[in-house]
Amino acid sequence: MKPSDSVVAKLAEIVTHVEDVLAIDRPVDKPRVGMTNLKNDRRRAVERVLLLLADPDLRAFLGEVRSLNKSQ
Repeated sequence: MKPSDSVVAKLAEIVTHVEDVLAIDRPVDKPRVGMTNLKNDRRRAVERVLLLLADPDLRAFLGEVRSLNKSQ
């Protein structure tokens, strides 16, 4: 089972957004921001991940992966 290029691209984008969600509150290379801005940024990143996970091609691939894990 080999994922399509679009599935790989979506998985990479998900990883990027998850990194945003898990990032420390005030990265060294960014100016100081308020907690509301941080919460909004994280909420938007989570929304993007959920939208990407709703993609039919990605869901089909993840279903294949899950079925392989269950059969092992």
